[in-house]
Amino acid sequence: MKDLDGGLKHVYLLTGKEKFYIDKALEKILSKLKITRQDIFTIDFKDKMPITDVVNAIDTAPFFSKYNVVLVRNATFFSADGKFDSLEKVLNNMMPENYVIFVAESPDKRRKLYRTVSKIAPILEAEPLRAWEVSEWLNEKLKSLGKNMDGQARRFFLERIELLPEISLWYLENEMNKIAEFVGDKDITAAALQKIMTEPPELSNFVIIDAINNKQSEKAVMILRNSLRDVSKMPLIIGLLVKNIRQFMTAKIYLKRGASDRDLVKPLEVPHPYIAQKIANASKSYSPRILEETFLELADLDFNFKTGRAGAEALEKIVIKLCRR
Repeated sequence: MKDLDGGLKHVYLLTGKEKFYIDKALEKILSKLKITRQDIFTIDFKDKMPITDVVNAIDTAPFFSKYNVVLVRNATFFSADGKFDSLEKVLNNMMPENYVIFVAESPDKRRKLYRTVSKIAPILEAEPLRAWEVSEWLNEKLKSLGKNMDGQARRFFLERIELLPEISLWYLENEMNKIAEFVGDKDITAAALQKIMTEPPELSNFVIIDAINNKQSEKAVMILRNSLRDVSKMPLIIGLLVKNIRQFMTAKIYLKRGASDRDLVKPLEVPHPYIAQKIANASKSYSPRILEETFLELADLDFNFKTGRAGAEALEKIVIKLCRR
């Protein structure tokens, strides 16, 4: 993002899976041009149009506006086979009034087209936030908001984020802005978070993990049956159990080597040492045999469910087995 603070370039390449920063970068580029999204011509290349259509759009002189700005989404040609000589020629000889912004999730850096663009364009690589990076992000966000968060509130916030199967910066950004507005000029407390923080739909399923770890089989089965009234949630619950078991297996390996809670943060992919400690402590009640067996059973169940060979009863059996370990 800091690279965008310099002078305007005629070509930009925005890459990666974190749409939050891609959208922020796009906003920053357009603000430097003093235009809005309504003023640009957008092409979605997933429609498989000829590359000549992209070239013609980029190389067209503006008619009723000061600039011709083209946004090319899903620019898969950055990782495709083929020759793009006409596109490279246009990019190397852009008209003064023309600008192009490419968005490509996973460009191939070995391709000639990527190497050409890298010589003339800023390239933003927007990778997803890792769990252990959330604390740093939170510190920066609190500073920008001029807010303080006490230790209990921080634990509440990070524990909830750690449960998310995928961390969305849009979710974090919106939640923190809403929380800051809710508390006004006061510090952010755990009580405030419990009142105002939106629970993502996925999190209602995470209580089953606590029930299993606490060997509460009746509660775990009840939660499971309620969740599976919507059978589409089956892969999500399987995924949560797999993640939990993988974390326990990893924790056991590192604990055997004498690792500290802080050492476990990155391998467990959690945002804070106290969460690593919580997982490490819970892992001690599971034997390596039960973890290995249920890990493989869940893998089989995932395949069998997706091919119509198994249903909720198979998952219920695994949950009971984990509770009765």
